[in-house]
Order: sequence, then C-alpha cells, then structure tokens
Amino acid sequence: MSPGRCRDRGAVSLEVTITAPLLLLLAMFLIFCGRAASAAIDVNAAAAAAARAAADAPGPAAAAVSALQAVAATGAGTAWSCTTSTQPSRPWRGGQVTVTVSCLVPLTDLGIPAGASRTVTASATQPVDTYQEGPP
Repeated sequence: MSPGRCRDRGAVSLEVTITAPLLLLLAMFLIFCGRAASAAIDVNAAAAAAARAAADAPGPAAAAVSALQAVAATGAGTAWSCTTSTQPSRPWRGGQVTVTVSCLVPLTDLGIPAGASRTVTASATQPVDTYQEGPP
C-alpha cells in the first residue's frame, strides 16, 4: 500500500449496516403509531355516531339497537370486532344517552405476528330531544 492511500476502507458499509436497520425500525414505529391514532379516531367517530343514533331512538330499548346498528355501519369495511354499551338517563325525553364503544383492532396487516391486536375504547354523550316523537 502506498503511503498516500487512506486506511478507512469499509467505513461506509459499516455505517450503512448500522443505520439502515435503525431507520427501518423507526419507519415501522411511525407506521404503528399512525395506525393506532387512526384507530382511535375511527372508534371515536363510531361512538359519536352511535350516541346520535341512540338519542334519536324512540325509547331506551330502541337506543341500544340503534347504537349497535350505527357502530356496525361505521365499521362496515373493517375487520374490527366492536361492542357497545348504552346508558340512557332518566327520564328519557330531555335526558341524555352515553354510548361506550370498544373495538378489538387486529394488527396483522402491519406485519405483526398473528394474534396481535389492540383494544380501542371511546365514549360519547348526546342529549335526547325533549320534543321528539315516540313514547315518553
């Protein structure tokens, strides 16, 4: 080797082998965080839709059915498994209804091993119109 040549051969490949996996892990983490935020937003929207549907129902018995149908319509294109809980206040007219939606969101489409999932829960409250039609 001549005296003017540098002895730093292979330094670039070492930097690439260290930074490439770290950048890949960072990208995967950002995608996972975006998916988690998107799921939270979607479940909040489903809870709001369910509360509006329950508040428009003619009575407390129909409110639970309306809330469940609204959640099913909101999450129709997903593989989520959602449950609802409806708590109307007394008296029905002039009161309010609170709907809690809990969805099991599978994470297998992100490359996470089978069986990986996340439960996302949201609640929404809506006033019941005092002058709505239907039984008191």
